[in-house]
Amino acid sequence: MKRILFLTTVPPHIIQKYVSDDDWSNDMLPAHLSKRGASVTIKRWTDEDIITTILDSDLVTFLWAEDYIQHPVAFREFLETAKKAIEIDRNGANPPCVMNHIDLVKWNMDKSYLLDMQRAGFDIPTTEILDAEQFSSPSALHQRLQMFQLSGSVVLKPSISASSNNTRLISDISALSNDDTAYLDSCTKGDLQSSLVIQRFEPAIATGEYSFVFVGDRLSHVVLKSPKSGEFRCQPQFGGLLCPQPINTIEERTLSMVNTIFDTLRMWFGKGSTGKMGYLRIDGLVTDETAFILMEIEAIEPCLYLELEGLQEMLSLLLK
Repeated sequence: MKRILFLTTVPPHIIQKYVSDDDWSNDMLPAHLSKRGASVTIKRWTDEDIITTILDSDLVTFLWAEDYIQHPVAFREFLETAKKAIEIDRNGANPPCVMNHIDLVKWNMDKSYLLDMQRAGFDIPTTEILDAEQFSSPSALHQRLQMFQLSGSVVLKPSISASSNNTRLISDISALSNDDTAYLDSCTKGDLQSSLVIQRFEPAIATGEYSFVFVGDRLSHVVLKSPKSGEFRCQPQFGGLLCPQPINTIEERTLSMVNTIFDTLRMWFGKGSTGKMGYLRIDGLVTDETAFILMEIEAIEPCLYLELEGLQEMLSLLLK
């Protein structure tokens, strides 16, 4: 019987509610795994005995740890502690496999990874990342933003965030609204709990953002996420629509670029001292001029749209 541990962030009573409602993210993966004979445990990475539980597991996954962004410092400390414990336990008979492994999770939790991808030769939106708390006032931060771009639209977000959490579109950086100024004020006061990501707004978002979902070593399926009219965020909670896209309808130039991104990540992170890379979601835009503008890589707790496709592949991967 394979012992599979799902790390989570939510309090125990919330875990029990989800268990009783059979309402799991990623298409009820724990329930499906249990039905196939796995011993499934759901436990908070903040629990005092979590390292013991990890070492007593065969497979550990972050697929249900989405709220880690609320505790970035503690989560990073947990990753370091868990990595050391697993590396020491490597001399044991059956050390746990973490999927995705801890080095990949550490790299992916901060959006500064986008700059690594840019250095590797991939297109990303024009991006800068800085410490907003070094600025004494919203006006001082505003002056710095205008060094990035004098006028026009920019997108601001925490470097540790998910699902457009605390993300703001400033329509014209040369003419801030009161709400824009309030957002900058919160940034200077440390409300982001991480660095500030500044990006040039990509108008192509109006036609939708593509999510390429990889399970194991192959592209499993593609979803187009389209924002509602007047919105730049494409998640369903902001009115976005999801539409599966047959892989054979994606332009060859785009598929080639996305597969090259995946191959690069597999070269960097295919295996680590704590486990292996098992799943990824690669998000981006397609324009007439550019085959693929990389917007995000999700390797921790992504929505993989398994309710649409890829569930059997994921179950096979976790039960292998």
